[in-house]
Amino acid sequence: MAGNSELAQLALQLREEGRSLGLPLVATCADISSARPTLDEHGEPVARLFDFTRPAAGYWKKGDLALRNAMVALIRNLGEPFYYMDGAVGSWRPVKVTPRLEELGRSVNYAVRSAIIAPVRLPRSTLGAVVWASDGEGVDVRPVFEAHALHLHGLAARFISACDTLAHGAPEIDLCALTRREVQCLKLVAAGKTDSEIATILGLATPTVRFHMKKASAKLEETGRLRTAQRAIELGYVSTRL
Repeated sequence: MAGNSELAQLALQLREEGRSLGLPLVATCADISSARPTLDEHGEPVARLFDFTRPAAGYWKKGDLALRNAMVALIRNLGEPFYYMDGAVGSWRPVKVTPRLEELGRSVNYAVRSAIIAPVRLPRSTLGAVVWASDGEGVDVRPVFEAHALHLHGLAARFISACDTLAHGAPEIDLCALTRREVQCLKLVAAGKTDSEIATILGLATPTVRFHMKKASAKLEETGRLRTAQRAIELGYVSTRL
């Protein structure tokens, strides 16, 4: 990777920040749903720019790692940064962890003793993260988290966004002017309702529901009711908390 590229400079910043905080080991992933590693502009895995624990060497080559990793399970369910210290997890708010996940985190920790983890959620349901960690003893990460988590979260967001832009390009943003009725239909589709059920709930004819969904699909540039509802959820028109 060229030393003066944006990604290289951001990676250097992540490493230097971690060293200054006593968390010199860094792991990154720009899209945990993908089995393929995030690549730089030269086609090399971005994760190779960082040192991490020896048991986790080459973690970016293990496509199924995210499916059986306790830390990734936490990343999937949290929007704010959190810390890990010898099996304990904490954040700005209480974090509820099941005994099964807690045991997995203790037994399969890849020699990580302390860490600050920053989840990053991007448009189109992309989820990435940056981990700053230590495999040494005696690192009390809690005061480090309280003092620096907000700043680290910002660094992580910029780095993961840069990785995403490199991989997929910058989106062209335009106004999508959905109507109130279209949003109502989309919310009910997201809730699993059929067109006939939506018609009954909203007091419409079934063909009218289909008309609104067709218009919504065109505006969101998607095909099919499920893909259209998914896109509406991604853009914040519809919440999965119905």
